[in-house]
Amino acid sequence: MLHSENASPAGDEEFLHGPTWTLTRLAGAEELAAVNDLHSRCSQGSLYKRYLGTRTGLAPDEWQHMTNGGTALTWVTYSPESPERLIAVLQLVGSAGGDSADLGLLIEDPWQNRKLGTALVRHARTQGHRMGATAITGTVDRRNPAMLRILKDLGASLSFGGGSVIDAVLALPTIDDRPAPAQSGRHPGSVGMASAGCVPRC
Repeated sequence: MLHSENASPAGDEEFLHGPTWTLTRLAGAEELAAVNDLHSRCSQGSLYKRYLGTRTGLAPDEWQHMTNGGTALTWVTYSPESPERLIAVLQLVGSAGGDSADLGLLIEDPWQNRKLGTALVRHARTQGHRMGATAITGTVDRRNPAMLRILKDLGASLSFGGGSVIDAVLALPTIDDRPAPAQSGRHPGSVGMASAGCVPRC
């Protein structure tokens, strides 16, 4: 089943971001190579804002943890015209206490500033309850105004974290507050449903 970005889809369903006609679904453990290929196409600026450091990809043990479906959830985004070429990866990694989940988002440069980041953060906010979390946390570079704006617009609490970073806490909606599934049509080029940190970057 395909849902619009404003729906609250189940974990094994795709959702469509209408402005970019891209699809997002849960990532599979076998997709590490595609995720690292996405990293190789991102600028150093985007990678730094995602990791607050120099990273060129993820190690196999990191990816295994991020796709285990228990303490972490990861989604990938792609264009229906090129489903094998990932353009974004979104992650929620649970905290040791289990009451919060750390947010990570990397989007390939040409797809930034097209409202996709907003849709993906909103999606993560609807899914965090699956990990038992009551809030999403993130550490954002102060030179990343786009992500700070997204988090602020969604109601996040922002505080100075020291150095050049801002700490963000975004409360998750309760069961009663989550939006009902919306009706949406399938994009003509879309494919069938597929099953399958931390510093955000819009």
